[in-house]
Amino acid sequence: MTIAPFWGHLAGVVTLATMLSFIGIWIWVWQARHKPKYDELARLPMNDEESP
Repeated sequence: MTIAPFWGHLAGVVTLATMLSFIGIWIWVWQARHKPKYDELARLPMNDEESP
């Protein structure tokens, strides 16, 4: 049984879209403007205070 070429193209498009989404999210996360928030979140487990 042979698979139609359409499914191969569809799989390629889905793979490309997934890869581009991953790279886009990775670039967005590593932008310098997010550093203060990540630093705050990194210190969160070391807080001894109870949060309201």
